[in-house]
Amino acid sequence: MDYYTNALETEKAAVVLLDAELYRQSVYMSCLAVELFLKSKLHLVKYREGLELSHDIVNLYRALQTRFKPKSELDKAIARCRKYFNEARYPYANDTSIYTHEFASEFVEIVKTIKHYIESVCIATIEDLEKTYSKSDQSKK
Repeated sequence: MDYYTNALETEKAAVVLLDAELYRQSVYMSCLAVELFLKSKLHLVKYREGLELSHDIVNLYRALQTRFKPKSELDKAIARCRKYFNEARYPYANDTSIYTHEFASEFVEIVKTIKHYIESVCIATIEDLEKTYSKSDQSKK
């Protein structure tokens, strides 16, 4: 499964968890969806080795920003997801009372914003497609 399809499923899971009042898990899945959406376009930019295997959404976003400038400020949303990705996943030492419907809804909205950035700004060009397909065509020879 590709990153984009996985991101779509993860986004849907975040909404289902929100509706089921499982707010902490919804926040976690929202943050994971953001990561997957960012990774879905990573192949269009230069990035440091191993980044695609990491959970470092700040640097995933920075790598995309080198080529694809967002139309609005996304840094705060990305930083928020980075913080709560781990805190929602490992809540053992943290106060979980923050995980309310409103809080989780905020993260579901962040996913929509990042998805819009991925779909409307991070667009492959004809040159990108030619590079991708000419490489695979050459390997078949």
